[in-house]
Amino acid sequence: MPDVLTIIAKTVLGGGLALVFAALSETLTPKRFAGILGAAPSVAIASLAVGSAAKGPADQAHAAQTMLAGALALAVCAAVAVVALRRLGTAKGAAVSGVAWVAVAVALYPVVG
Repeated sequence: MPDVLTIIAKTVLGGGLALVFAALSETLTPKRFAGILGAAPSVAIASLAVGSAAKGPADQAHAAQTMLAGALALAVCAAVAVVALRRLGTAKGAAVSGVAWVAVAVALYPVVG
């Protein structure tokens, strides 16, 4: 599949899945759970699906591993942010949680790289 067609397919599929996830999130209560179903999962699914169709699933295994590493780094960042924002305030708490995200991402890079 040519690169332009791959990009178009990822865009269309990602947008369609984002709409499905948005509709699903509207049914959830409380509304704070709706953010879990934001655009990132749909874009990741679309990217892996189209990439697998274009290049084969073996080629997309590495992309899936890096997505999992990024998700883990984000989860650590969020956990650190809960404590850091309460104790340090907005600016310092955000900086500390950002450093936590970078530290986990850098630590996981050799594992998935």
